[in-house]
Amino acid sequence: MEVAGMLILNRVLILGSKTQTIMGRPVLPDAAVHAVVEEHNIFRITTSINTLLQALDAKVILFKKKRRKNYRRTKVHRQELTELRITGIQGIDKSANVATNG
Repeated sequence: MEVAGMLILNRVLILGSKTQTIMGRPVLPDAAVHAVVEEHNIFRITTSINTLLQALDAKVILFKKKRRKNYRRTKVHRQELTELRITGIQGIDKSANVATNG
């Protein structure tokens, strides 16, 4: 993923408008969400192929303990996040017509 790169997310589970909501079983055919990769609050990861711009989530501390055994383990984990800006939703008009006709 590159900054300002276009993404097409085609596994859409639910679409909605002001008048109705359409749910897929499990996904909606011919529906897609177009998005652009943003770069707000970004942590830069450089690889040999390209540069990924990702934000990091809050720290999650994992603490294990077994009482009376002197067993304590601590691990810290941060989830990587990618910020997207939705530019368009495709298939909401088709799905609305199919739902009312079918």
